[in-house]
Formats: sequence, C-alpha cells, structure tokens
Amino acid sequence: MATIVEVARIAGVSPATVSHAFSAKRPVHHRTRARVMAAAVTVGYRPNHIAASMVTGRTRTIGVVVPDIANPFFSELVRGAEAAAMAAGYMTIVCSSELDAAMEDRCVEVLVDKRVDALLYLPGTTRTHRCLADPALKRTPLIVIDEELTDLPSEAAVITSDNEAGGVLIAHHLAELGHRQIGVIAGPAGLPTAEARLRGLVDGLAERGINIPAPQVVRAASYTRETGWEAGRALLAHYPEVTAVCCANDLIALGVMAAAGEYGRQVGRDLSVVGFDDIFIAGLVTPALTTVRQPIARLGAEAARLAVDAIGGSPAASSGQPKRVVLPVELVVRDSTARIAPPRDGRIQPVGARATTA
Repeated sequence: MATIVEVARIAGVSPATVSHAFSAKRPVHHRTRARVMAAAVTVGYRPNHIAASMVTGRTRTIGVVVPDIANPFFSELVRGAEAAAMAAGYMTIVCSSELDAAMEDRCVEVLVDKRVDALLYLPGTTRTHRCLADPALKRTPLIVIDEELTDLPSEAAVITSDNEAGGVLIAHHLAELGHRQIGVIAGPAGLPTAEARLRGLVDGLAERGINIPAPQVVRAASYTRETGWEAGRALLAHYPEVTAVCCANDLIALGVMAAAGEYGRQVGRDLSVVGFDDIFIAGLVTPALTTVRQPIARLGAEAARLAVDAIGGSPAASSGQPKRVVLPVELVVRDSTARIAPPRDGRIQPVGARATTA
C-alpha cells in the first residue's frame, strides 16, 4: 500500500506538505498541491480519512438534505454547494427526502450519525421540524436554505432569496400589462417561501388598486408540475375570465401551461403565466416562461461557505439570533406574458407578447 512518504518523494516535498495538501489545515501553493495530487495518483495513494477524523474530530464532509432532487431548482443548488465545498476541501453527502416528513427526519439522523462536519438543510414539508432539536445536532453547524424556519437554534444560519420582493415584481409586471382578472396557484400552505411570495404578490397588486378574490387563489399541494396541472385545471374551469396566472414556482407554471391548452387558452396571447425560480427549463419551453430569477447556484455556494466558516469556528449567530442572509431576485420577462388591449365589443383582446429580456 502506498504511503505518504512515497508521495512526498515523487513530488519533491516533505511528508508534512503532503499532509497539509490533503487536509487543507495549512495553506499550500496551488502548484505544489497539484504536484502532490499527481504524485498520489501515480502511486495510488489515498489518505486514511477515518484515521484522520479520529484525531481531528472532523470527517471533511458536509451533509445536504433536499426535498426533491428531481426538481431542477434543488439539483442546481446542490451543484453550487458542492463546488464551494470542494474548493474548501470538503465533500458533500446528499440525501433527498422525497417530500416526506419521516424521510426528512431520517436523513438528518443518518447524516448526523455519519459525523458530517456541517448540515445544509432544505425543508420541504409543512410541520414542526423536531429533528433540528436533536441534541446530537448541537455539535454540528446548521445552515437552513430557502425556507425561513422559526425556533431555530441560535447557532444556526438561514440563507434565502427575497421571496416577498419577487411577488411584488410579478404584481407590478402584470399590472403594467393591464391585467386585472388574475388567478394564483400558491405553494403549500405553511411553507415560508409560499407565504412570502403570495404576500408580496397581494401587496404589490394592492398598490396598483387590484384585488384578487380569495376563491381565485388555489393552493398546490407541492412544488411539482403535476400539482400545477391539477390546480391549473381547477382554476381555469371555475374562473375562465382570468387573463393571467401567477405560480409559486416554475414547475407549477409548467403544469398550468399544460392545463391551459386543455381549456383552449394560448399562453402568451390570451393567458399570461408567470413562474418563480428561473430553472433552466423555463427558457426552453414554448412559449418561454416569464419568471422571477433566484440566484440558485449562489444560494448553495453561499450556504456551503457559511458552513465552512462555522466549522472553522466563525459564529453564525448574531445577538443570540440565527444569522439571516437574504439574496436579491430579479424578474426575467419572456414570451409567456402579454399586454392586454383595451376592451373591444365587451371582450379583452391581447396585443401580443411583450419584448423578451432573456
């Protein structure tokens, strides 16, 4: 079995330098580190992380719990977290809870038992997250992403996007296009992201003198295309007069676009549809989806950096409260939204899609 001494000899450095190159406990010049890694590959050397963790108490791993890895939003976020973690010398272990509360708890339990050095937690269920009160988690830095949970340990940190501001952006965009009959497919009741987006939308429309009747706000059971399709069918069947539908995320919006075709509505002409997230699919569908862009990969990367800082001893808490980081959002206008022309012969006439900006 290859040893650290053999790697050092081939790389022309000391065994201590080889150790530091793998552990990242001390800075090593990038050229020296590359030479060490090449030498390690040549002799087939791999560091014994189990032995190292027994000495340092660290495993050089960061655990990640996501609600649904099939959702492009979460896969892109994980990619951002992985890149930032690897740059700092950490590997990620990802668990998908599949939108199941019991599985969510189990994922946390397993990752903590695996002695991950930090935990990135993306909740996907509406409930009390008792798993976060596990005493075993007290020694593991906790970064909650996307959902702003209450009753978090003061040592935790929360990183999210400005969901409420995103709702306001959608409201102002639709108001400027002349829409007054607006339907909403909101996210699951109780999820902080869903409530913030809905609150921003309602407040933004109120600023323009527009009120959404309560029955025209339909709740999707989850952030999936299937629930968007179901909710979209229900909304369009009962309220055919709506000229625009605001959706809690892009997958729900894609489901609504599919439902619109079943009811003879043409998205981007006689029905405007807006999403939230700007997953990569949003720009590929026809018509391309107008949506609020979150900095998805940056959310993951910043969360990983917060975790690395916390592992190194940098306190996440401020004044005894969990640290809170909010990233900005922007509206991306594409072809799924259209301006409404003045009424003619008692009917609202669209005049074509607004020029796209993406």
